Amino acid sequence: MAGHQDADADGDNGGRPAASDNREVAVARREDELSRRERVADERDRIADEREQIADSREQAADDREARADEREGATAQRERERLQRVEERDERSQAAADRQNAEIRRAMAESRRQLDG
Repeated sequence: MAGHQDADADGDNGGRPAASDNREVAVARREDELSRRERVADERDRIADEREQIADSREQAADDREARADEREGATAQRERERLQRVEERDERSQAAADRQNAEIRRAMAESRRQLDG
């Protein structure tokens, strides 16, 4: 027995690892697991960042499409305003021509009355 105690004191446990070796292995495993979890968390963060960038890109593309649509609508509205302006100007010219014609008719009628009266 005394020999057995000496062997234990020398660190020989009959082929079994010492308790401190078990603790070191357990600590190393925990460190490895934590490192793995940190890598997984980092990868999740990178994925989340990429998804956010994709969402930002999609939002920017939608904003760009909306801006182009607004520009087209603005250009269409401008063309419509110009068309209406031309129509209004034609109407004014037509009205002015009609007013001149009516004035000429009134003058001719007035001249006819003067000749009849006079």
